Amino acid sequence: MCYWRQWRKPRTKVRSLMKLGVSERLAIACGITSKGPCRSSKTKGINIALGTNYLASQGLVSLRDIWINIHYGR
Repeated sequence: MCYWRQWRKPRTKVRSLMKLGVSERLAIACGITSKGPCRSSKTKGINIALGTNYLASQGLVSLRDIWINIHYGR
């Protein structure tokens, strides 16, 4: 959601999604939507671009992994 808010303008959203590997048609459909960031986060294009692998490469930790470590003690 933070990345989506940073990009602000539809043109920037489309360009950024295409840089992250989303097809042009899907990037345009996701980028020009009037939905808010919470509702947009469930779309296919954004999930392709900002998946867990990309976020992990950016240095973000997974809450799921932290919970598993705490709960199961691994």
